Amino acid sequence: MSRPTVLVVDETEARRKDVAHTLAGFGYEVIAAADADEGTRFATGLAPAVIVAAESLAGFGDGTVLAGLDGDAAACRLVLLGDADTRDELPAGVAARIATEGLTVAAVVRKLRTMLVAAELGLDTDVRLESIVGDLDQTPLLDLLPQLQRLVVSGRLVLRDGEIDLTDGEVVAASTGRVRGEKGFVRLARTAGGAFRILLGPAGAAQEIERDVLGLMALAMEDRPRFEEALGALPDLASRPRVEMGPAFFSTQFTPIQQDVMKAVQGGRTVWAALDAVAHPDGVVLEELARLASLGFVAFEEPEVRVRVVTDSTADLPGEVALRHGIHVVPLSVIFGERIFKDGVDITPATFYSMLEGKRDVQPRTNPPTPGEFLAGYRFLAGRSDIVSLHISSRMSETVANARAAAAEGLEEFQSQREDGDTVTLEVVDSSFVSLALGLTALFAARMARRGLSAPDIRARVEAMRERTHSLFVVDTLEYLARGGRIGKARALLGGILGIKPILGLVDGEVGAVDKVRGGRNVHARVVELFKQRVDAERPVVAGIVHAKAPVWADRLRTLIEESFTVSEVVASEMGPVVGTHVGPGTVAAVLFQPTEEERELIAPLPAAE
Repeated sequence: MSRPTVLVVDETEARRKDVAHTLAGFGYEVIAAADADEGTRFATGLAPAVIVAAESLAGFGDGTVLAGLDGDAAACRLVLLGDADTRDELPAGVAARIATEGLTVAAVVRKLRTMLVAAELGLDTDVRLESIVGDLDQTPLLDLLPQLQRLVVSGRLVLRDGEIDLTDGEVVAASTGRVRGEKGFVRLARTAGGAFRILLGPAGAAQEIERDVLGLMALAMEDRPRFEEALGALPDLASRPRVEMGPAFFSTQFTPIQQDVMKAVQGGRTVWAALDAVAHPDGVVLEELARLASLGFVAFEEPEVRVRVVTDSTADLPGEVALRHGIHVVPLSVIFGERIFKDGVDITPATFYSMLEGKRDVQPRTNPPTPGEFLAGYRFLAGRSDIVSLHISSRMSETVANARAAAAEGLEEFQSQREDGDTVTLEVVDSSFVSLALGLTALFAARMARRGLSAPDIRARVEAMRERTHSLFVVDTLEYLARGGRIGKARALLGGILGIKPILGLVDGEVGAVDKVRGGRNVHARVVELFKQRVDAERPVVAGIVHAKAPVWADRLRTLIEESFTVSEVVASEMGPVVGTHVGPGTVAAVLFQPTEEERELIAPLPAAE
């Protein structure tokens, strides 16, 4: 397999030889040059994919050597080796700078190889060249793994919900929560989304998986439809199954898997907890559980959840988070030319951003859910539970108005279908937020509901939290906000002048300019400074990070926030098509909420058994 050609230009002989020799051992074609003149000749004549050069060399330290390249050579990446760390802007065309002070040659090569593998994968690295960064919504896991196998990568693939360990391109271990091995891999293949990191080096766990990558992928692809079909045949997965030992029980020959499932559901476990207790893939377990229920051998005690939470798709909540918390998400619509899509249902972020960039002459539009769509959702929930329905700011969308219309129209009907005869309470809340600020609010509401708070109490608490929920975001261009009328055209013009980057926020439920920074590399540091003016950096905060096809910048902002604040929990996701329509690719946003001591207990993650 052909690997990229690397030119190493360094007057320090020992370092030059060690770097060249180590990279060659990984299969790269390496050319070494001892001075600037020789390096320039090789760069011009040999068209390397990457140039690694000492920063002190004339023509390389300032990046001017790149100006003399043409053809294939013009696409090469220049990496500088400097003595000390510096926060200075990189010269034009320079891909990265490595501060070699205190680093061994092996550590320098690890950073170089991280960048090289990232380039081969079509991805990028974090700012320190310590990991490869991507997003599974743009590079799906089952597309990524064959590429890692092709490049014979060893290391750790760190996902939002777990980790996959590789040795020479093969998966040797996987873990998510309390689940490991093949079952852990299959679950990650179904649930994994959002940002990921690849850390090159030894695998992080001993080998526990023997099946090869293609076999694992086939197992995962077989299990996903099983899981989804069985999900529709079962009650809430927070239900507690119990074995029913009727007359036919003792005369029935149960399969080994069915025996494992019935053993797992004993002791009052929820379905979620039973999934962890059975070694078989989740889809197989749910399929057998549904079959046992249909035969009358298993019954369910549904959770006594007094309040159900509804939100809309602009909340940008990861699907697995919404599923586990019983949050019902009503989709908005995206109109792209003549086609209409339901946000998060029949269009993914990856598909949407590809369409957006491929059809620049088409401006997508968005529509809120109709009152009828809300009515159907409320009708499904109101028979047994009260409802708190939290939605995008009314200054940005008619969504909350349609939700209120549905609540008013259906309240008498909901009351008549109420099984316990109690009065139905349906609280429709204008969150004043959009994207993950709304998502975190819905998540907190769902956790409070599981802890027994009433609908009016939840509404009062989320409204009290509103002033302490801070959302800031940076867009790559203000063009999309200007097109959709979400920000004035004069402000859109500001974003393109002399490298000025505006920092935006939600002001009284609308998008507004909060600050501006010169130079893109400084903008996220300024976002952190602005957050520090709003929250106490020493007290715990819950953070949200969300982006529109910008995983590297999202990773950088997340790292800065985790270094600067006491972060108790992070929720990360990608902006969906509706929000993406109005902000465009390249947008990165962060949300910080600082709870009181009382609120911390109410909004903390639910116990694993739940």
